[in-house]
Parts: sequence; C-alpha cells; structure tokens
Amino acid sequence: MRKVKNKKVIRKLSSRILSARRSKNLIGLAAILLTTILFTTVFSVCGNLLRSQTESTFRQVGGNAQAGFKNFTMAEYDQMKDDPRIRDVSYNIFVGNAVNPELNKIQTEVRYYEPLNARQSFAYPTNGKLPEARDEIAMSTLILDALGIPHELGQKVTLDLNIHNEIRTDTFTLCGFWEGDPVMMAQEAAVSKAYVDLAAPLETTPYYETDGTDFSGYMNVSFDFPTSFDIEGQMEDLVQRCGFDGSLISPSVNWAYSFSSIDWTTVSILAILIFLIMLSGYLIIYNIFYLNIFSDIRFYGLLKTVGTTGRQLKKIVRRQAWTLCLFGVPAGLAAGWVFGRLLTPVITSMLTSTDVYYSVNPLIFLGSALFTVLTVYISCIKPCRIAAKVSPVEAVRFTEKSVRKKSRKTRKTTPLSMARANLGRNKRKLVLVVLSLSLSLILLNSVYTIVTGFDMDKYLADKLLTDFEVSSASIYNFSSPETDYAGVTADFQKELSSQKGVTDIGNIYLAGTVHNYSDAEWKTVEQIMDAPENSEYFSDPIMEEAFDYVRTSHRTNVDVYGVNENAARYITPEDGTFDWKKFKSGDYVLANTFSLDGETSTPFLEPGDEVTIEFSDTVSKKYTVLAVAQMPTALSSQRYGLMEEEFILPDTEFLAQFGARQPMKTVFNAEDDCQAEVEAWLEDYCTKVNPDMDCRTKADYQQEFNNLKQTYAVTGGILSIILALIGLLNFINVTATSILSRRQELAMMESVGMTGTQQRRMLQWEGLYYALLSLLISCTAGVGAGYALVQAFAGQMDVFTWRFTLLPVAICTPFLIAISLAVPAICYANARKQSVVERLGVTE
Repeated sequence: MRKVKNKKVIRKLSSRILSARRSKNLIGLAAILLTTILFTTVFSVCGNLLRSQTESTFRQVGGNAQAGFKNFTMAEYDQMKDDPRIRDVSYNIFVGNAVNPELNKIQTEVRYYEPLNARQSFAYPTNGKLPEARDEIAMSTLILDALGIPHELGQKVTLDLNIHNEIRTDTFTLCGFWEGDPVMMAQEAAVSKAYVDLAAPLETTPYYETDGTDFSGYMNVSFDFPTSFDIEGQMEDLVQRCGFDGSLISPSVNWAYSFSSIDWTTVSILAILIFLIMLSGYLIIYNIFYLNIFSDIRFYGLLKTVGTTGRQLKKIVRRQAWTLCLFGVPAGLAAGWVFGRLLTPVITSMLTSTDVYYSVNPLIFLGSALFTVLTVYISCIKPCRIAAKVSPVEAVRFTEKSVRKKSRKTRKTTPLSMARANLGRNKRKLVLVVLSLSLSLILLNSVYTIVTGFDMDKYLADKLLTDFEVSSASIYNFSSPETDYAGVTADFQKELSSQKGVTDIGNIYLAGTVHNYSDAEWKTVEQIMDAPENSEYFSDPIMEEAFDYVRTSHRTNVDVYGVNENAARYITPEDGTFDWKKFKSGDYVLANTFSLDGETSTPFLEPGDEVTIEFSDTVSKKYTVLAVAQMPTALSSQRYGLMEEEFILPDTEFLAQFGARQPMKTVFNAEDDCQAEVEAWLEDYCTKVNPDMDCRTKADYQQEFNNLKQTYAVTGGILSIILALIGLLNFINVTATSILSRRQELAMMESVGMTGTQQRRMLQWEGLYYALLSLLISCTAGVGAGYALVQAFAGQMDVFTWRFTLLPVAICTPFLIAISLAVPAICYANARKQSVVERLGVTE
C-alpha cells in the first residue's frame, strides 16, 4: 500500500476543528487549566512544606550535616576522618551544661566548635567571631536574654558550668553572638580550644567503656556523604570500613535526611489527593471530548467517506487535546505555583510555628505537567476509539437516542416525561455528569465531617484537663539535666488560694519506690511478659539485663501518685467503682494496667486484690485495690518506667507515708470573668517571682486545636471549591452541548406546536434530574465513600470522633437546584436567538 504524506492535512483539520468551536474549546481549556492548577498547587504546597519541614528539622536537630558520631575520642576521629567516601568532616567538643538559675527554662550547652561545624550547627556568630582567647565566648541571643545581658560585644558573661558533674564558675567576654532559635532543643554557647584544654581536656577512654553519664571532653563529629540516598546504608558501610563496633559507638543520621521513617499517613493523603484530582480532571476532560465527538459525529463520518482512517481520526482528536494542553498546562503551572505560594504560609502557620521556605524544584512543575498530560491522555482514550470506529453511513444518520422496550401503555406527554426520556438517550453522559457533581459534594461533606469531628476534650486529655497547670520548669523542659518532681512551692499555693476567681485547685504528688511482687501478682506480670503481642518489647536487647533482673528478683521500680479530691475527679476507673470518701480512708489504692498500643490493656491487679507498697526499707503497708484506673496523661509525670506500673493514693495517705513534700503539679480552674487576670498573674509569677516554675494554659492548647481544624478546613475547602467548579463546568458543558446538538430537533418540535416555555421546562427538568440524582448518590453511596475518605485522613487521630452528618449537602441543595434550573434556561435562550426556519436549515 502506498504511503501518503498527510501530516499537514491532519494538522490543518485539527486546527480548523478547534477554530470552528471556540466556545467548546474554552470549556476544555478551562478544564485542563483547573486540573493543572490543582496538581501544581498540591505539589507546590507539598514541596514548600517539605522544605520548610526539612529546615525546621535541621533546627530541631541542631545541624544540617547528613550524619555523624557522638562521644568520640581523638583516636576514633583520626580513624575515620580521612575516609574517601565522606566529605565536610568537622567536630565540636562538649564542655558542659550552663546551670545558672536564670537558664532553668533553657537547655544551654557549652562547646568548642571548629568553624565548619559551627556553621553546620547554626552556631556561627552573625555578629563578632568565634572565640580564640581562653576567656572569650560566643552564644545565642536567647541565652543573653535569659541572663539579662545586652546584645553587645565585650559584655561580661558569668556562667555556672556543670563539667564532669562538678560546678565551675567562670567569667567570659562576649566576642560573638547569633540570633537564638527557640525551635532548637538546646541553645549553644561556644568557647575556645584553650578553655577546653583547661576545663574539659579531650578524653582518651572510649565512651562505651564509661558509665555513660558524663559527656564532657568528648567529640561530636559531623560529615556529609556524596549523596543523600540511603544514608543509613552508607553509614553502616562507613562503620564497617573504619572497623568500629556498631553496637558500642553512637552513629547518628540527621532526621531530616532519614527515609527509614516515612510518614505513610502523609503519603496516603497525598496519593488520595492526586487520585481525586485525576478523577475529577478525567471526568470533565473525558466528558468534553466524548460529547464533542458525538456532536461532530456526522463530520467524522464524512471524513471516513473520503478515506480518512481510524488511526488518522485518533490523531485528529489527540492533536486537539495536545493543542489545548499547550495553552492550558503552562498557564496552570504558573497559576498553581502562585496559589501554592499563597497557601503555604497559611497552612504552615496552622501546622507549625516554623519559618516558611519556598521551593522551586523543577520536579514540582515536571510532576504537575506529567500528571495533567497523563490525565488528558487517559481521558482521550475512549473518545479516540469512538471517532476511529465511526461508520460513515450510521454517522450521517446519527441522532442521540435510547433503546426502549415496547410498551402497550399510553401516557400523557409532558415536559417532565420528555425530560425523563431524554436522560436515557445517553446513559454514559448521565453517569459522568452525576459522578462529577457528586464528587465535590462528597468531598465537601467529608471535610465538614473531619472538621466537626475533632474533639476538644480528646485533644486536651493528654495535655491539660483544667484551665491552668503549674509545675517545675524542668517538667516541661525534657532536655533538662535534672527534673524536679516536687516543684510547686508552698508560697505559690498560698498566693494561688488568695487569687480572685480561682476554683477547683488540685494537687498531684509523685514519689518513686521499689515494688516487690506477691506470688499472685507475679503470675499476672509473668503472663504480661510472656504474651506474644509484648514479645518485641520484653526482648529488646538494650533492656535485656533490666528485664532479666525483674524476672529473677520479682521486683521493679514503680511510681506512686498522691491526689487530692479535686485532682481525683479527673480519674476515670476502668474497672470497679471509685468512691472518694471510701478512698480517702487510707486503706485503698488505685492500680493501673499494662498497655503498649494504648488500646488493649492488661490490669496488674483486680478490684478487691491486696497489694503491699514499700515506702522505705522499714515502712510498708498493705492496701486493697479499690479500682483499676490510669492516671490521666495530662496529670502524670509523663516519665516511663520499666514495667509502666503505678499506684494512686489519696494525698493525705501519700503525705503520711512519704513525709511532707511539695506537689509535682497544681491544676486549677478560673471563673470566666477572671480568666485574663489569673493568666496575667500566673505569667508574672512564673517569670518574675519564681522563674523555677512554669505554667500551661488551656487557651494555648485551644489555639493549637483550632489551628489543626483550620488546616483541614482551608485545604479541604479549597479542594472542594475547585472540584465543584470542575463539576459545574462539566454540567454547563453537557447542557450547552446537548442543546446545541439537538437544536434541529428542538426547532422541529417547536414547528409542530411545542412552545418555547414547554421546551425550556423540559430542559430544566433534565437539569433538575442531574441535580437530584447527584444529591441521591451523595446521600447514599456517597456516605460510604465519604466514611472511607474520612477514615483515611483522620480516622487514626486520637482527637477525632466520626459523626454522621449531611448538613453540607443540605446547605448546597438549594444552590445546586438553582444552578440546574438556571443553566438550561440560559443556554436555551441563547439557542433561540435564531428563528425556527434558520435552525431547521442548519446542517453539520
């Protein structure tokens, strides 16, 4: 067969088809544009958040180097520093912690830094220089602020340093400083090498040969690999090449580069978002080309009669799609990046308090364009097949019709019955439009379900149960070298009681003791330790020696809490009845359960069991278990023991057995009209009167909770709006194309007596059917789809409770009905601008 050069003809035909139906192409162009904007916005926001999170993680970790070793000697450092597969090797030497009373709320570490390591650790002075003389020091501005020292070079700085577990006081001259970052787990101060040689000379004993409690004089090494791919694997290879024992040294990988702990929830959410965007884009783009094929079916049939092959017809259709992509994709990439840049600060501020960083990674635009083009390609598969398979004879005589069974019954013909019959002409079109409209309703309803499902009480259960909470500042500073579990002073309690509007003051006390298991109790403990579901925890090689001690000695360390009546109100028994009057007698105790996953739990003791608590080597007492209950996380020490076992006593009994001591925490409420005054007094007390104490307020956590809700509301709302626009475009396209393709049919019906009003009502009923079917799908199958969607996004969150609702669908119903009535009326009015004779004379 002779090959004919027809590429120019194909291009010309495609271009002329596009030029001949500009109004239809605008809808197709808008669909591709919206789809591209959706992809680019999602990828751009994700890219920006990823970069912001990476930078935030750098700051939390305290460095941007890919990996390193902790607590090295110089000999170990020399053993690895010249390895050819690492670069940018540098180190710092840990001197000690600054323990000035003014720094009790700030973890302050003093080190010597090599210049490169100082830059890697965000500890390089932006004003001044790194220390060189023995009495010079550079530090974070947060340390200067806490010490009350101006940000001026040459200032004298006196520090109490805990070096080798001994306090050493030295006065330095400030030679440099940099802006402190509150995100970092510790604030840094840099001293000279000369000071290190004097106060904390480099250790020569490997750290793993010490008792592991003193870090002074040891080096922390950091470096980069040639690539950030599989850093964990590269680190393991480095350890082997250097001849280190991986179980003895402390290799570390920067969290920001670690891909071993991928957040699969986030990945799932992103995958669902991409799927929804592709589905919504597919629905409208496919529908547009599908309807265009049918509206031009006679034209394609005529092309077949003059020898155009099915393959060439496919090329004509695809070329139209690629031409629209040529204009829609670049514009969508630009608009999507702008939207992503505008949305990133909003979403970032809701998720974290970190700074915003914008990413212009080419992969954002490449991925968005690729997914859009892929969506267009998939959307064109079926329309291309239809165009290729069109029969010339059938195409010329084609009209949209449905196949019906014969019926002997005669019915009155009305606009309603005709509208119902017209829907059956093309069931595929009906399904696509209804699905497109339903998708946005289902998503909007799901977003509303998520936002309204967030439970403030659940959110606060692990954080704060009252309006205010006070304890030692070291309780909240998890990196504090020492934690004071009896830090609420008597002076504070006295002043608190005198404050106007303060109510429900609750005190929680804490003490640790050694608990010897009885034979009966040990059987339960043994079952817990031998349970298959707990095997991973109790076979941990790091804790093996400790667990072996429990098994041989039948004893372990436990926490004993003391609570007054106001604090006891927040304890909910899991088994048994908690009666305060009975509990206060001093003969009863509350015992907890063992749980690793937070869902399934095993009680150590049952209500009615007897247990002996040892308060000292010589003092012990036998108690009856009144109920099985957990100390609420918000009221607990949030420290974890070996067996996680604890007991709760009334405060009077606790103090009688352990002796007088101060509470670990004091919690209280305030009357609504006194909240602001109490909060101001509390802030002033913990800042000026007693800086060793710190406080938390419900307002702080409520703001965090509201930010969490707003994150889902904003992102889900925007996605719902865009999907609704796509669905609306789909509906407008279907309605306009349907009226356009049936203009001769409508003119013919008008010529035999059907009035324009009747035709308009028929078309409006068709639109109303689309709306009603979309609402029906949303309220039936959409409920199940929405439930699955909600569970995927928020079902695993402890603060979420699923509640059935269709309120958003109900609110959208009148708007959807109004649109379904208005669009057909407008399209029909535009079609009637020509006379009946002119419309009857139009040919394809």
